[in-house]
Amino acid sequence: MPDSSHPLRKLGFLTIGLFDGDDPRPGHESTLRVIELGEQLGFDSAWVRHRHLQYGISSPVALLSAASQRTSRIDLGTAVIPLGWENPLRLAEDLATVDLLSGGRLNPGVSVGPPMRWDEVKGALCRSPSSTRTTSRSSPTSRPGSVRPWAGDRRADEAVSRACRSVHR
Repeated sequence: MPDSSHPLRKLGFLTIGLFDGDDPRPGHESTLRVIELGEQLGFDSAWVRHRHLQYGISSPVALLSAASQRTSRIDLGTAVIPLGWENPLRLAEDLATVDLLSGGRLNPGVSVGPPMRWDEVKGALCRSPSSTRTTSRSSPTSRPGSVRPWAGDRRADEAVSRACRSVHR
């Protein structure tokens, strides 16, 4: 409890967003409206949680970019972005862009622990080094049925391949 001789100077709030798995758009829109309302009510900051593989805010950086265009004063923060899921260069560029668009109001929070549920999804992202299956267009990260949004980008394939090798060590 803060000492009463030192009054609270700033007040923020955290929202995880409320989402319907069949239609997530209204959840993102309501989260943006909550941030707008927070600014109108005089809150100093709004924080959003990253919710990989769960219903919620799948991309807090993109959401805060939208929020930065609907607000003018409230600080915007992430609580927290798990770095284990992120491409560091892409994340740095995205955070810098949102900070510029918001006029310097972004407060990124990050975590460095292992990604939650990694064991459940790594098979879809990384081919086991012991696997001997190959095809003429195979890469170290390809496997039948896997989704690779970066397919065809040699540098992205190499980066994912390096990441997968480090996970399998």
